[in-house]
Amino acid sequence: MIVVGGGAIGLNVALELASRGCEVQLLDRGTIGDSASRVAAGILPPANLQSATDPIDQLRGLSHGLFPSLAERLANLSSIDIGLRRCGGYYLGTTPGEIAVMTGMVQYWENLNIQCERVSIDHLRKREPRICPWFAKQSDSNDTAAWWVPDEYQIRTPDYLRALQIACQKTGVAIGEHTAVDRLRTTKTGAAVSCENRWFEADRVVLCGGSWSGLLSPELRLERSLIPIRGQILVLKTDHPLLRSIVNVGNRYVLCRDDGHTIIGSCEEETGFVCETTDGMIDALHRFAVGMLPELESAMVVERCAGLRPLTFDGFPMIGKVPDISNVYIAAGHYRSGIHLSPATAVCLADVMMGQTPQVDLEPFRVGKQQFAS
Repeated sequence: MIVVGGGAIGLNVALELASRGCEVQLLDRGTIGDSASRVAAGILPPANLQSATDPIDQLRGLSHGLFPSLAERLANLSSIDIGLRRCGGYYLGTTPGEIAVMTGMVQYWENLNIQCERVSIDHLRKREPRICPWFAKQSDSNDTAAWWVPDEYQIRTPDYLRALQIACQKTGVAIGEHTAVDRLRTTKTGAAVSCENRWFEADRVVLCGGSWSGLLSPELRLERSLIPIRGQILVLKTDHPLLRSIVNVGNRYVLCRDDGHTIIGSCEEETGFVCETTDGMIDALHRFAVGMLPELESAMVVERCAGLRPLTFDGFPMIGKVPDISNVYIAAGHYRSGIHLSPATAVCLADVMMGQTPQVDLEPFRVGKQQFAS
């Protein structure tokens, strides 16, 4: 088997296939883990497989349930703690629009039997006292609404990717970095990919290259099916964590690692394949963070980074076999949920490839509905 793409999805697929006895080669155009996955904050929103009826909720629920055992397995194989922590999350609405969106989100969680409690601002002040100055700056803190969601998790994404890489190597996956795949073809016995005119053949090929997956071959008919959406984050460092839980305000968030690293995000920008940070956006994220936590004014800037999130036209990732092309599969288009959905994507796709019935039906994620007519 050949897996193209060394982000969270590709690493999980490679590890799952190798764990089932397959000979796996993982190829990446750059350094393993240096992809959109690395830019992800590592927030795992609440999910519930048992009550989910929507396909994406089912996939998310399965993944959410897999993470504890995956974290333990990765620790055993790599000796790396990925920082899985049930820290909970606060969701704040500071404008009528944000409050309206949150009202709908609360109804969605209630339908999934996910615990969500509206809390007072005094409760939040006591729980997260360092953000008290932020409330004082609000024009009317009485118009700010807050909800507490205890089943929100976080992981340390860089450690997650490093642990996956080591686990893959320990499980026998052959890894090729700086191996940019530029062509794809099918053979009598399988499929093959090319890198600088060197062909790699295998029984089957799985494309997990994120936003670039659809550009590999015109035969895929996916050139316009994956839209790259740029996200930017800012990483600061303090001596101690300033927050106990994740704080979400609209589409922005602040979360603190146990080691004092503070992650601030995010944004959604259509810039094609331009993957670089901008001073304007990073400054805006910094102002947002300092406005909430004034102590971050003097925090050390550790990193500013950007990544391209692959978005499909209906928001559903593509997971499965490519129609009319023998022995080629794809797992891409997870947008902002690549980290969260990575374990379930790998398990379900491996089931399909092994001729088994996956726990979550992959029909709603079929590749064919994303293809354009040739």
